[in-house]
Amino acid sequence: MPVPIKHALVASFVAALFAGAAMAADPLVDGFRNPPDSARPRTWWHWVNGNISEAGIDADLAWLKSVGIGGVQNFDVNLGMPTLVKKRIAYMTPEWKQAFSHAVDVATKYGLEFAIASSPGWSESGGPWVAPADAMKKLVWSETLIAGGRRFTGRLPAPPATTGSFQDLPHDEPFAMGAASKPAASYYQDSAVIAFPVQTLPLQEIPAARSAGGEVLDAQALADDRLTTEAVLPRHAGQIPTVLLTYAKPVTLRTARLFMPGAVPPFGSPVWRPVLEARTATGWSRVADLPLATVPTTASFAPVRSREFRVRFEPLPAAPDLIGAGAPGAIVVQMFPQAAPDAPLRLAMLQLSAEARVSGFEQKAGFAVALDYDALDSQGPPDEAGVPRSKVIDLTGRMKAGTLDWTAPPGRWRVLRLGWSLTGTTNHPANPEATGLEVDKYDGAAVRRYLETYLRGYQDAVGGERIGRHGISALLTDSTEVGASNWTARLPERFRALRGYDLHPWLPALAGFIVESRARSDAFLDDFRRTLAQLHAREHYGTIATVAHEHGLTVYGEALESLRPTLGDDLEMRAHADIPMAALWTWPRDGAPRTTLLGDMKGASSVAHVRGRSAVAAESMTSAFSPWAFAPSDLRRVVDLEFACGINRPVIHTSVHQPLDDKVPGLTLAIFGQYFNRHETWAGMARPWIDYIARSSFLLQQGHDVADVAWFIGEERPLTALFAHEAPHDLPQRHAWDAVDADMLMHELRVENGILVTPGGARYAALYLGGSSRTMT
Repeated sequence: MPVPIKHALVASFVAALFAGAAMAADPLVDGFRNPPDSARPRTWWHWVNGNISEAGIDADLAWLKSVGIGGVQNFDVNLGMPTLVKKRIAYMTPEWKQAFSHAVDVATKYGLEFAIASSPGWSESGGPWVAPADAMKKLVWSETLIAGGRRFTGRLPAPPATTGSFQDLPHDEPFAMGAASKPAASYYQDSAVIAFPVQTLPLQEIPAARSAGGEVLDAQALADDRLTTEAVLPRHAGQIPTVLLTYAKPVTLRTARLFMPGAVPPFGSPVWRPVLEARTATGWSRVADLPLATVPTTASFAPVRSREFRVRFEPLPAAPDLIGAGAPGAIVVQMFPQAAPDAPLRLAMLQLSAEARVSGFEQKAGFAVALDYDALDSQGPPDEAGVPRSKVIDLTGRMKAGTLDWTAPPGRWRVLRLGWSLTGTTNHPANPEATGLEVDKYDGAAVRRYLETYLRGYQDAVGGERIGRHGISALLTDSTEVGASNWTARLPERFRALRGYDLHPWLPALAGFIVESRARSDAFLDDFRRTLAQLHAREHYGTIATVAHEHGLTVYGEALESLRPTLGDDLEMRAHADIPMAALWTWPRDGAPRTTLLGDMKGASSVAHVRGRSAVAAESMTSAFSPWAFAPSDLRRVVDLEFACGINRPVIHTSVHQPLDDKVPGLTLAIFGQYFNRHETWAGMARPWIDYIARSSFLLQQGHDVADVAWFIGEERPLTALFAHEAPHDLPQRHAWDAVDADMLMHELRVENGILVTPGGARYAALYLGGSSRTMT
């Protein structure tokens, strides 16, 4: 029977490939036949809750070497697992250091690359040695109204020193995952005092508040600025939850502010759409949608006059799971009970105001993170006059020990006392003895202090000569999960250096007050976020790379991974990594991979192509709620998609350390996989699967990537946010492309003979303005 020609060609190639004696030496053939260590996949190696043994270390590393793994990336984590060994080995105790040193010795004997995470836990760069002054910060303020035309001498109320995400909102860390709770550190420092004229006097009346069912609500708790007081809105079957607000006489309103604690899971979506309505002569009229976030939100609208208003909480479909991989809804509800569609509604703020404010200023100023800031800018009236910049007066030098001495010009004046306190974010999920504050991501000096202290612990464990080429040879920054922060002690001078103008006249906009005009305030807030994003990339990721390189360490660098968990350009965040890294999770056979992870992989490979990195890694084949559900036949489609997106060094997530042989199929990383360990039923047959990954990786590491189009992502949204719900519609379909950002345009791309080229060797025939590039600096 004739052999089909394609099969004949494959058979001929394979026969020639393995007929080594009959062929001249060919590096590609040799590398394919026996892939070098640089092409072999790595694996994450989690030590969980102090369940560690040297016998288990020996057996783990021997098995990983035998199946063809090229290196391990070590994490010390806590996910609530009980102690199963005879004695728990706590992080950085003498016993832990001895076990870790032994692990490095064994890995070195086997020629395995040994990497450590950038902090205990996996996100991101924090620990108990981070001083409060070096930790992540937020802006806070207090307000005082004074009459001008006479001298004012009085104490200004201190801004909230509360540790948390916004003003006096207490810290909540939903992803601590089993670490022993610790009191949140408290710290406060003044930054500035400014004053500006009041354009519209605040309403003095607090409206009466009741539910649609007639229950009286705590109107004071709704109207005050305190976020620790709440009103509970009862639920009634078959009724949309509604708050009715009634004034003694008609009032004119321009702004509403709302906060529902716990209504928005981190990285999730709300289950309610609050709608503000006003009673008119013909019935209820829709005024504005009131968005929900993890902090209060402000909505501005055209002036509306009425005596009665109401907020209806229209139900939305259940929020998607937190990790996008089939997590049961019950898990989400257990972690965030306010997200349950049948839970009573907790309202910490429902303010109506006659004053115009910046729509969504809480997110625009970086207290929380929005997916699309262009959409926020479009809310409210198209433009509105605010306080002239020339009328904003800096009184910082006039306050002594909290007391202001100032004679204001005639009129009513608002005085803001501004300072900073801590967000309280800690590294997670780390063991209690290894848990502490996350370092300020905008302060390179603080990041250096953090990392040098962290590395000294490992130097003490293994000896300084075994950090670098021999022993510990790499450092990994996992995807960031630290959330929002929006201040650092030297931010005013950093802002002037990067943006070219003074921050102080615009400070009212960070508290929601319109300066110059609504459009100008939005433009300033765009500059403010851009500054934070650049500092995040340079001061945090840049400093980590610098310090790591000083110690001879290779840097693996992930960034945002999914959506926009914090402010930052995911391409620029990975610019400092020697090996840019992404993530790809598994997905059901009847489903599809999350598009945001497709964007993440293209982001990592684009950074490598533009900046000349030969290796591109990915946290690979991560599963959730799927214990021991995958064999190589199930995973082939996952790793092949990584290869198609430019990844050439998969890092299997995860091979959890197995300290015992009588607990099979083995210890796990709670709900997370891949469950890839020596107790797996196919552990003895894993070598061909790992060799397949290594051979594919080797071939993909050769030469330069060829792409025709440099696809500019714009300046406002990272690539993962652009891929949040679907791939952008204007991506090239018949031409290969790489993503480029503003930093690449300014510093990497140049034109030679009509072709865009980069120092890294990439060449493009065209630059396409895609993503969020409709608005550009």
